Amino acid sequence: MSNDASSYISLYRRYRPQRFSEVVGQEEVTRTLRNAVVAGQVAHAYLFSGERGIGKTTVARILARAVNCLHPEGGEPCNECANCKTIIANRTLDILEIDGASNRGIDHIRRLREEVAFAPTDLRTKVYIIDEVHMLTNEAFNALLKTLEEPPPHVVFIFATTEPHKVPRTILSRCQAFDFRKIPQEKIAARLRQIARQEDIPIEDPALELIARKANGGMRDAIVMLEQAESFRQEGKITTDSLLGMLGLVGREEHAAFLNAVEAGDRKAVLELIDSLVDRGKDLEVFLGDMIVTLRDRIAAGGSKDEARDIALVRGLLDIKQELFRSLDRRIVLEIGILSLMQTLAPRESVKEEPRPKPEEKPEPKPEPTAAPPLIAAAREGPSEEAQQEPTPPAADGSLEARWEGMLRKIEQERIAIAAFLAEGTPRIEGNKLRIMFHPEFTFHKESLEKSDNMQYLAGMVHRYLGDEFVVEVEFNDNAVRKPSPREALREKARLLCEVFDGRVVKED
Repeated sequence: MSNDASSYISLYRRYRPQRFSEVVGQEEVTRTLRNAVVAGQVAHAYLFSGERGIGKTTVARILARAVNCLHPEGGEPCNECANCKTIIANRTLDILEIDGASNRGIDHIRRLREEVAFAPTDLRTKVYIIDEVHMLTNEAFNALLKTLEEPPPHVVFIFATTEPHKVPRTILSRCQAFDFRKIPQEKIAARLRQIARQEDIPIEDPALELIARKANGGMRDAIVMLEQAESFRQEGKITTDSLLGMLGLVGREEHAAFLNAVEAGDRKAVLELIDSLVDRGKDLEVFLGDMIVTLRDRIAAGGSKDEARDIALVRGLLDIKQELFRSLDRRIVLEIGILSLMQTLAPRESVKEEPRPKPEEKPEPKPEPTAAPPLIAAAREGPSEEAQQEPTPPAADGSLEARWEGMLRKIEQERIAIAAFLAEGTPRIEGNKLRIMFHPEFTFHKESLEKSDNMQYLAGMVHRYLGDEFVVEVEFNDNAVRKPSPREALREKARLLCEVFDGRVVKED
C-alpha cells in the first residue's frame, strides 16, 4: 500500500517562512529582531502577542535558529549550517516548544526551572518557546518569575499568546513585548497568488480576494482555505461562486436583496430569503456578520442616504447576531429579530389628535397618578440643589421608566452579573446625571460596577436607552434602599407565618 497520503505536507506547512524576510505583514517586528541578532543584543525574554495564524510561532522558530546559526547573514539564519539543519529537523533538545494550555501547572514550570540551569547540549543557546502562555496558572507564573528575574546567559524565553491582557504585569515587565498585527488583505492576496502560481492552482483573482477577506488578517487560515478550495474544485478555475458554496457564504447580490427587503419593510421577501439560506445550509451567523460589514462599508464610504437609520440597523443586527450565538433555534431567532427590527425602523405614523369634548360634555376626571419609583420621581421633581446649574433631561412622562426597565431586561440577557448588581442599587436622575446609589453594605456590588469594562458597557446601554446626555455615577448613600437578600426575605416570611399560626422555626438550612 502506498504511503503517499501519510507523507503529504499541508500547504501552510510547506510555505511557512524560514527567514525573517519571508514573513509577511510583520516588518516592524522582524526588522527589530534582525537588528538585535546583528548587534548581539538579543533579550532574555520576549512576548509575542496577536491573533492566531499571523506568524508568532513562525517568527519564534526563526529567532531560535538565528541566535544559534553558525553563519548568520544580516541577522538571518542561513538554514544551511549544522545548527540550523539540526533545529529544522527537530533533532535537538536545546529548542523546546511547550504548549501552555496542556503544561500549565506549577510542576511543569518547576521541571523547566531545573532544566534551565544546565548548559545547552549541542547548540549555543537554549530557547524555550511557550505557546498560549496566558493559560499558565498563577502559581506557575510565580514559579517562572524568579527565572525571568535572573536568567542564565545561555537561555532565551519566547512567549506567544492571543490574550496578552491575561499575562501578569510582573511577567510583562520582564519581557520585550511585540504586538503582531493582522495582515492586510492585499498582502494576503499577493502571497496566495504566488503560492497558487507555484502549485499550479487555477483560481480567479476575485476568488483570491474573497479568501483574503474571509481570512480576517490570518495568513495560515488563508492558505488553508486555498488548499481546501483546490480539493473542492472539480474542473476549470476556482471561481467566486464555487468558493461561496464551499464556505457556506452568499454573494453580495443576496446581501443587497436582503437589505433592500428590510429597508422596504417587505416581510414576505425577508422570510423567503431566510428560508433559502436555511435550505442551502448557509451559516446564519456568518450571513449576519457579512450584512453588518456591508452596512459598515456603506456608512464609511459616505454612501448612506440616511446614516442615522443605517447606524440603528447595524445596532439591531449586532443584537440579533449576539442572540444567535446563544440560541439553539437560530432560524426562529433570526426571523423574529429581523421582523421586530423592521417594526422599529418603520416610519412613525402621524399621531392623531384626540377629539376634544363638546362644550356641554364634561371631560372624565383623570385618575390620580400612582407613586413613581425613585428614578422617575427624580426626573419629575427636577434636579436637586447641587444639580440646579446642570442641563435638564427630557421631561419624563412615563416613557423614561419604560426605557429604564427595557434597558435592565436587555442587560439581563447580555450581562446577567451586571443586572444582578444593578438590582441592588437605587437609580435616580438629577440633571444630566444618572446616579446609581448603593447602601454601604453593598460594597461588592458598587466596586464590581466601577470596573472599567463594566462601566463602559453600562454607559453605552444608558446612552442607548435613556439618551446620550446622561452621565453615569455610582456611589454609596446611607439613604439608599437596602433590599433584603433572598435568605432574609425567606426568614421574614417564616416569621410572619409564625405570628399568624403561633408557631416557631425549629430548623434553618
